[in-house]
Amino acid sequence: MITLRTLVTLIAFLLPIPLAAQLNTTQQNYLAALDALSAGKIEQFNKLSKSLSHYILTPYLEYERIRYGQYKDTQAIKIFLERYPNQSISYRLHKEWLLSLPGRGEWDTFLVNYDENLRSSTLHCYYLRALYRSGEKDKALERTKDAWITSGSAPKACTPLFKVWLKSPYFEPDFAYERLQLALKKGRTSLASYSANFLKGDQRAAANMMIWAHKSPSILSSTKRFPSANPYMKDAVLHGLKRRVRRRPDVALTYWKKHQDRFDFSVKETAELERKIYLGLARQFDQEASDLLASLPPEYNSREVLEWQIRVSLRTRDWSSVLKWVEVLEKTEKMDPQWYYWKHQAYLAQSIKVPQQDMKQLYKLAKTRTYYGFLTAELLGTSFSLTNSPLPISLGKHKEVGSIPEIDRAKEFLNIGQTKTAKREWQYVVNTKADPLDLMSLAKLAKQWGWHNRAIRTVIAANHWHDLSIRFPTPYKQAFVTAANQVNLDSSWLFAIARQESAFAEGVRSGAGARGLMQLMPATARQTAKKIGLKPSKNSLYDPSYNIKLGSNYLANMYLRFNKNRAIATAAYNAGPNRVKQWVKSSPALSIDVWIETIPYDETRRYVKNVLAFDTIYQHKLGENNPVLLHGLERIFVSEITLSKASTQQANIAVK
Repeated sequence: MITLRTLVTLIAFLLPIPLAAQLNTTQQNYLAALDALSAGKIEQFNKLSKSLSHYILTPYLEYERIRYGQYKDTQAIKIFLERYPNQSISYRLHKEWLLSLPGRGEWDTFLVNYDENLRSSTLHCYYLRALYRSGEKDKALERTKDAWITSGSAPKACTPLFKVWLKSPYFEPDFAYERLQLALKKGRTSLASYSANFLKGDQRAAANMMIWAHKSPSILSSTKRFPSANPYMKDAVLHGLKRRVRRRPDVALTYWKKHQDRFDFSVKETAELERKIYLGLARQFDQEASDLLASLPPEYNSREVLEWQIRVSLRTRDWSSVLKWVEVLEKTEKMDPQWYYWKHQAYLAQSIKVPQQDMKQLYKLAKTRTYYGFLTAELLGTSFSLTNSPLPISLGKHKEVGSIPEIDRAKEFLNIGQTKTAKREWQYVVNTKADPLDLMSLAKLAKQWGWHNRAIRTVIAANHWHDLSIRFPTPYKQAFVTAANQVNLDSSWLFAIARQESAFAEGVRSGAGARGLMQLMPATARQTAKKIGLKPSKNSLYDPSYNIKLGSNYLANMYLRFNKNRAIATAAYNAGPNRVKQWVKSSPALSIDVWIETIPYDETRRYVKNVLAFDTIYQHKLGENNPVLLHGLERIFVSEITLSKASTQQANIAVK
């Protein structure tokens, strides 16, 4: 038999060496208990648990014991829920327990203990099935529609209920048609095809064409395939046109002209579709885009439409139109302050005297800690607004929030290296706190722990923007500075990229697969590692030093490739160098501020503005007395020819 001492020693041996060395005996016993339970060594688990009766993570040992028993100990579960009411772990246990009950046929117990606040589509279907089994068949079938009409696949728990419902008077073909449309909006063609099986006649024919148009929008070139005698074909045409707009708005416009008189499109349907098409053309800076957008009904002059009118005008240097559309935007709805910068530039370009009220707005903009605030301050020759305002919370309030059980557990989970569980505990509290002061206290606490990602996100949730020590921390400072020196970049820029990409969460992975602090894709990391002589490793991307080294080298490559222009290199880091090269190629000789404002991708445009603003803030934090938003040569947009001649050789030089 393995002794307690031996087991604890073994657990410590299996942990990463730096972490194992920091664990105290209690923490080692906790991990040893979990390991013993996982191995089915119940006696050892009980011994270790007994020695941890006053440990902050003891509830998790109780939870794991219940979980190991497959949630069959109902009495233990009820005691647990009473002992830890309104806590994250109770919420989790309650949900998992309910999910286990139908499998054991305990429908009555499920019905008595069901809680709609648990927000689970699987539990909701189990609930409806439990209702049906209890004799409330009509009530269950009447509510099944809401479970069935979804854009995604329903849980398997719903299948038995759906089989009954689909054959009942409560089912209507329109429900299947609605589900098909929702599925296609999410790109789920298999689910759409499944939904089409419940349709007949005109609806079925239109559904088939809608799926076809989703996969191959070019089918819209044929009017014969969409007979106007079938009123549902209108929906197929609209869906196909919206699909075509995504890549070829010009072709979508051609198709629209073919079909618009064939069906009885409502004024709203027509205006919404044309708005999509015309905005698509505007993003491609089509020559007709401005006139087409102007032809929309006045009620469709949304903020987005008017902003793209301004961008199209900026692209063509039509300063009179820039001024006109900014003034329209000003009158119709609340305008983002950034447009006062462009209004001022339009005045200057046309040698128009700037009205006093507009000068007041411009000076007000210059006092903001934003990309356009810094840009405007540089234009006016005023100082940047870089004042740090610490969070306005008292020590007592701070301690009060820090004593919440989930927060205590989150800290301990961080101490033993279980960041994922720590994040779950922390976020549960953030989601339940409405008082901004509570959130500010939590943000300050996370900063004290060095948990910068949570501190940043929590202070944003508190809607407090002026504590620069929390919003713009400098973790892994030596690694960033060393990497910056090696590739001859400013460390402030590297900090800004990491702040924008991950908010300093070293273990984060994006939906697209990007990893670590600087969010590197594995393929990019492999190429960069090979170039600089490092051994490529996908898992090492979660190591801050390794990630920073690769990220800085890749950014340096973009910097050289795009003629040492941080704005364009930053866009390439986000959207990819090939796409940015095409944007440069298709652009006339623009000043860099116009080029940034007219980046076609909303995400990349915001990204570049944020990074440049963050870079300016980090220059200040790192001791630069005179931070700048854009360096001298960066203000002059470089043409594709100049970029090619200046950077081809540099881009081929191996970065240190």
